[in-house]
Amino acid sequence: MEQDEVSGKVKKLKHVKVYNRLYSMIQDGVYPPGSQLPSEPELAQQMDVSRMTLRRALALLQEDDLVINIRGKGNFINETDPDAALPGMETIQHPVLGALAGTISETELEFRIEPPTEPIIQCLKRRTPVVVIADRWYKQAGKACAYSLSFVPVEVISEKQIELNGKEDLFQYLEHDSYQDASHSTCQFSYTTTGNFTATKYLLSQHPSFILIQETLYDRNHRVLVSSKHYIPVELFKMQINSGAGHGPDGE
Repeated sequence: MEQDEVSGKVKKLKHVKVYNRLYSMIQDGVYPPGSQLPSEPELAQQMDVSRMTLRRALALLQEDDLVINIRGKGNFINETDPDAALPGMETIQHPVLGALAGTISETELEFRIEPPTEPIIQCLKRRTPVVVIADRWYKQAGKACAYSLSFVPVEVISEKQIELNGKEDLFQYLEHDSYQDASHSTCQFSYTTTGNFTATKYLLSQHPSFILIQETLYDRNHRVLVSSKHYIPVELFKMQINSGAGHGPDGE
């Protein structure tokens, strides 16, 4: 093998060596859960590598769910145990809570009441005089990192006795109670570049790539309780599905 080829292979593996070193430091508690890693220039100097090599190593650690990058803040050690048994997306649960890497520190809610447009009527699969339109911005360390847009028929607001004089009741229903009320749901995952301008109030990511989760929650009578669009930046998207033993088409 030519010397240049050998040198090239060693160079390519350099980020793996940095990854292994940082992995061990995290496991040994040098960087405990919740702590912040040194800045990239400082850490690259400590590791005696280029920033490009360091970023590749950090990307591997992010894949392992050990490190979380928060825009404008830096790199942090995940406080959640990556090996902990978590509910997967095969269960009815909030998609943002189930598929966003890292811990949400704050959720901001705004809502308005409007007559539904034809697209909203199609989402809700029913005619309704007015609909509650709710915007939610999910934040990590004070920075918005995901966004949800939800439509709730006024009939659901009335049946569930959701008080709209404040935000507390609606927030509780959208974030928690609707998932307990739902007997079944559908979630469609797709790629989109509309996340940043759909979120309007905050820039969610420096990059245009998002995962869009279009979710519909149904009651036992197959009526739509809530229809939502959830936007998660690709770099923060982490989905888990727990599966059991498979069966043949005849259930054998």
